[in-house]
Amino acid sequence: MSELTEIRNHEEIDSIKTKRHKGCLNHPFYDWITLLSTLFVPLVVGILTIVLPLQQQNLSNRQNENSQTIAVHNRLKDMEILHDQQKQTILNTYEQDLCNLIFKYSSINNYNDTNNDGIDDDNDDERVSLVIRTKTLYALRQLDPVRKILLIQLLIDSGIKNRINLSHLDLSSLTFPPGSFYNQLNFVNIIAKNLSFKRIHLYRSNFSYSILDGSSFQQSNCSYADFSYASLQRTDWTNTDVTQVVFNYTNLLGAKITSQQLATVQSLKGATLPNGTIVAI
Repeated sequence: MSELTEIRNHEEIDSIKTKRHKGCLNHPFYDWITLLSTLFVPLVVGILTIVLPLQQQNLSNRQNENSQTIAVHNRLKDMEILHDQQKQTILNTYEQDLCNLIFKYSSINNYNDTNNDGIDDDNDDERVSLVIRTKTLYALRQLDPVRKILLIQLLIDSGIKNRINLSHLDLSSLTFPPGSFYNQLNFVNIIAKNLSFKRIHLYRSNFSYSILDGSSFQQSNCSYADFSYASLQRTDWTNTDVTQVVFNYTNLLGAKITSQQLATVQSLKGATLPNGTIVAI
């Protein structure tokens, strides 16, 4: 019996050893690993063969898009520089033409002073003024806000400003440099909505018949100025000196101006006050 038992034990041990050396489906694990390795490598190569060209194509597309974006940006920048140069050329040309016209005007006046037969002064003055007005309006229509201010300053400095008619001129949304002196400025019958005249000296200036809706005169000196028949709706007069200002028939509807300020003006005849009340004539 002992020998039989020993034989059975040996058979069980051999059976266990055999099972250990066999894998799934009676194949060793080594064979399966070898098979999977053989299949995995071509699979990876195939996937990479498909994926890598797609990635390269996407990268190429992104590079092309970036190149196009940069090209468009550079083009817009070049156009902006070109437009800026054109505006500066217009201003420079206007300045040169103005100097020539002023010199010609002075020469005509000097000639008339030394010749009794002279040319009609009024006709010459009118012709020169008309030419300057035409050139001024043409230049202002094409200039940017900053250069418009420079052109107006040029007119003021040249002394020709009050000799020409600037009526119907559109100066809307301009911002004049704070602290500037524009005393006796003559802006009659102009369009200048949302104009900024903050901390500006406008002593004895004339804005009659002008449209100045939404403009700001904060902390400015507007004493003795004339705003007769002007539209000043929603204008801002905070801390503004309006001593002896003429507001005859002016529309101040919605304007920021105090009753204390209005008490210092010269006249409000027929004016529309901020609250909509019309002053009796």
